[in-house]
Amino acid sequence: MKKLSYAAIGRIAAILLLLAALISAFISSNQSTQAFLLPICFQGEYSLDSGETWQSLPENPDIPAKYDSIILKGGFGGYVPEGTPFNFYLNHITMEIFINGEQFLWDDANEIGLTDATCGKKWYHWTSPEISEEDVMEIRLANFHKFGNKNAYNELLGNIYGGYEEIFDKIMLNKGKASRAIGIAVMVAAIMLLAAALFFGLMHIEGGVTAGNLGAFALFFGGYFILDTVDLSLWSWYFSINTYALQMCIMLSATCMAACIAENVKAKAAHGAVIASGAVNSVLALLSLFNVMVIYDTQFFWLLTHICIYAVLLGCCVYECVCKRVTDRLAMASGFLLIIAAFADMISFFLGTSFAGICSKAVFLGLFLIHIVRIIRIIPMNYKAAREAEQLKAELTENRISIMLSQIQPHFLYNCLNTIYGLCEKDPSAAKKAVSDFSDYLRGNMDSVSRNSPVPFETELKHVNAYLSLEKTRFKNKLEIVWDLKATDFMLPALTVQPLVENAVKHGICKAENGGRLAISSRELDDRYEIEVSDNGIGFDVNTPPNDGKSHLGIENVRNRLWKMCKASLELSSEVGKGTSAVIILPKKTKNTEGKAV
Repeated sequence: MKKLSYAAIGRIAAILLLLAALISAFISSNQSTQAFLLPICFQGEYSLDSGETWQSLPENPDIPAKYDSIILKGGFGGYVPEGTPFNFYLNHITMEIFINGEQFLWDDANEIGLTDATCGKKWYHWTSPEISEEDVMEIRLANFHKFGNKNAYNELLGNIYGGYEEIFDKIMLNKGKASRAIGIAVMVAAIMLLAAALFFGLMHIEGGVTAGNLGAFALFFGGYFILDTVDLSLWSWYFSINTYALQMCIMLSATCMAACIAENVKAKAAHGAVIASGAVNSVLALLSLFNVMVIYDTQFFWLLTHICIYAVLLGCCVYECVCKRVTDRLAMASGFLLIIAAFADMISFFLGTSFAGICSKAVFLGLFLIHIVRIIRIIPMNYKAAREAEQLKAELTENRISIMLSQIQPHFLYNCLNTIYGLCEKDPSAAKKAVSDFSDYLRGNMDSVSRNSPVPFETELKHVNAYLSLEKTRFKNKLEIVWDLKATDFMLPALTVQPLVENAVKHGICKAENGGRLAISSRELDDRYEIEVSDNGIGFDVNTPPNDGKSHLGIENVRNRLWKMCKASLELSSEVGKGTSAVIILPKKTKNTEGKAV
């Protein structure tokens, strides 16, 4: 196992310290808020049927907001002087206050019904008139939503505070400071990830998709951290925009999260789940934009569909683990944790608890820090690999050009043209075929320059056939060709078999007094393919390079390109007076998009 460098350990420690500081700030801000806020308890009765029947209001009330409206009757435990400031928290509900039947406070939504302008989380500040112990005080609450905010009435009863507006706002803003700081930090990191993904894409560096998915996920989840705070209405007064932005952050972060998980899952169902998530988000957003329903009321349908979508993703993850197709254990474990956290928060939402969202936030924050450290570590490695790949690409292109030029030697061209010239009068049809073969041969050499990836074996065979047809025209019966092709459905680098065939003809058979036989065969084994080019020519000593004043780089170029492009090898054997054999050993790998092994 590779040890962590001191720099990597330092980065991890710095991030953990930042996380600890943010958590500490969050806890301390909550403690200071609770120390200075003055909670007020409403005491009395409540009615769920417009005042026909009344029930005693318990100390810790639990009144589901599934009821369209409720009436609270009672008071704040005694005499209330005139000018006493109150602060009420309304989570997508409206409120009216009556004293002895006279209305003293009302929400505009009670007059005009639910609209985008009144749909949101907000704090109401109210300065009360004098209220004696004999006065009858009524608080009328209304819920215009069919789904969601099941805990809204309880949230109101648990969030009534005394204190002047300026002081209250300052204290309450401090309460959400830590969450906003975390959200801003996450969004800044997300923007950096998206920039890195763009850079990866432009530089053709591996890992751009991963960085892009994680960056998009973090961007929207960071927005969720910022917007999902109790003090939102104190610094952003556009209630409908707040609600819309919060809901869209939840929707889009869920889709990006699904994309992150699907990237590491080979099952097609996972990618279908990502598409389904995006489609659901689009439909619900359009319904809201066209005023079919407010964005808040889409939560119920969004949760139902995404429970099914996440169930599919979870099933895909389990399938990958059972089938042992997992290539990235950390990514798979992260997917498991995120899905389970999402399920926990969805259940919390349906149950109407106050813990909805906490599981996802905690799990996301921990995993995000881990993957940030991971990406910081792999960026230099990927950049180095990309530079090496570019260098390799340049070398391969240079080698292909070198081989192409070595194949099209003037001596060979003159011989081919003279042969064609001689056939024009003696055998025009043979001359016509020779011209076609010569054209195919040149085309094969030229095409190889633009090839950056392996080609089908059949393509290489066409080039070999064009060359041998020309040589057969020249040497006639002095050149015997034997084919034994038992495997053809594989890929290999261009211009790797043809140079071996040309060497066998030019340096082996043509130098023999009576010519010779050239054999080309291919076979498939359990773990590899083998292509053999052999001749019974004059042979040579493989340990002693020929001293003929010529450059003999063709075989080495073939060997280098085979290794760099396919991790294949070339084995050469020869014996003076008996002939030469060249064997290409091509390991089996995954199949390409055409279904052929490479």
